[in-house]
Amino acid sequence: MVFAEIRPQIEQLDPAERLKAFAFLKHLLRANDPAYQAEIARRHADIDAGKGISLSEAKRQCR
Repeated sequence: MVFAEIRPQIEQLDPAERLKAFAFLKHLLRANDPAYQAEIARRHADIDAGKGISLSEAKRQCR
């Protein structure tokens, strides 16, 4: 599959779905980067230790 085949489908997505697609693609591009993997592991450890934030706070920070 090439980009030209999926581009029309991406263009039909609403902004929220496009944002999800963008986040997923960004994740894929960095997935094999050791620094990115370490950062994800650190964030998961923080959440497991009760240092996470609420969903409403996360949404506020993304605006």
